[in-house]
Amino acid sequence: MDMINGYDYVDLGLPSGTLWASYDIGATKVGEFGDFFMWGEVEPKDPDGDWNDDDHKYIIDDEFVKYNDRDKKRILDPEDDAATVLWGKDWKIPSYTDWRELMMFCELGLKENSIVFVGPNGNELRFPKYLYEVYEDSDFSCSWWSSELDESDDDVVYFYVDKDKDEDPECDVLTCHRACLIPIRAVSKIRADLNYVLPDEDETEEESTDDTYEEPSSSSFSINNEDKAGYDTPKENVSDSSSKKFEDNYSRKNTYIKDGYEKEKTSSLSYILFAIAILMLMFAFFNL
Repeated sequence: MDMINGYDYVDLGLPSGTLWASYDIGATKVGEFGDFFMWGEVEPKDPDGDWNDDDHKYIIDDEFVKYNDRDKKRILDPEDDAATVLWGKDWKIPSYTDWRELMMFCELGLKENSIVFVGPNGNELRFPKYLYEVYEDSDFSCSWWSSELDESDDDVVYFYVDKDKDEDPECDVLTCHRACLIPIRAVSKIRADLNYVLPDEDETEEESTDDTYEEPSSSSFSINNEDKAGYDTPKENVSDSSSKKFEDNYSRKNTYIKDGYEKEKTSSLSYILFAIAILMLMFAFFNL
């Protein structure tokens, strides 16, 4: 197994070079269920426990005290990224674009009771299936956090895989409240091309089998397995109109695969320019 900071990863041969963790945070091996987190928190919560929105560390009196209209933050800081805090600086929660690249360049399927994404190089990334009993035709529906808020509101982007009976599995990105409990699958950029930009979807139409998906018909779901029984999470703001607005925002943005990391790159460049300016001032001073 290939490892980063002691955690297994899969190289799918993606154009960006992004590496995906082999299992969720809180799990120890492929196929094992991981922990559940509120967005922006680094300590997991018991999905069967007694919790509500006000239990989120950045929600006070129903108001967001960070990642709000005042600080203009839309992407998790490293100290609020559970992947970075728990697995080390080489791991991060996937951005919207990371999930979108996975959908565009990998083949989605099922194998040995797992959700499987087969990369361009033939390697497989597996996710555990969460089983639900919400609507009659559902086989499973499961979700994983992204690192960023939707640009149009205060909800968080998340990725889901859904399957109705007698249908192929589908995947997409939607939004929900940041106090929902959702697992985390980490990514690493240590070998990534940080300047890579995803092509428009019509440019990869022939390569991708999962560009267009229908939204699941359920508005809530409950995990029904021995490890995570009884968990209920609302899928909020997923009407046709809100979903279209979300897609339009990100279609115009066409962000770097390095979403959430530009800040680090800009910060490093600023330090370099500042050091050069200091050296030039010192040179001018000593030559007076």
